Amino acid sequence: MRRAARLCLVLAGVAPPSATSLKGQIGELHLGVVASHGTPGAYGPGAGLVVGIAPGRLVYVGARWSYQFGSTRAQVRTRVQSFTADLGVQIPAGSLEIVPSLSLGALRYAQRTAASTTHSVEFLAAPGLSVEIPVARIALIPELQFYFAGKPDNLAVPVTHRGLLTSLRLVVPIEVSRFRW
Repeated sequence: MRRAARLCLVLAGVAPPSATSLKGQIGELHLGVVASHGTPGAYGPGAGLVVGIAPGRLVYVGARWSYQFGSTRAQVRTRVQSFTADLGVQIPAGSLEIVPSLSLGALRYAQRTAASTTHSVEFLAAPGLSVEIPVARIALIPELQFYFAGKPDNLAVPVTHRGLLTSLRLVVPIEVSRFRW
């Protein structure tokens, strides 16, 4: 038994490096845009910017800004900006990657009436699920999130502060490093 273990150790030591090293994992930087649509009333259609990093393509950490165009009802215009940090775990599924995630940040509601403009900043927690689909030199990332946000009490007209938000990110993945074990 000891002799077999020594033989394996000697063979591993003299084997060419490519035979003994594991395939490297790529670290990626994501730069892109996002288009989204959320629960009517407060969110509605929107667009924004995303930046993130996926070290070893095991986890995802990013930042996102988006502007939701909201709605205009009874001469009251509602708009929402979101500022979030995105945290996710990347699960390989063939050529795709499934990413369960959590976005944490703030929503800034703005409501304009004929007489005044009011603002409210609320905490946001949004669990989500996305799929990264590589297409040529870009990645399409459809995502479904559920927004849990604080209730903005000081707005003239109450708005929906919780609900589904669907989005599509279009990012350019840039290889930043290769990790080897």
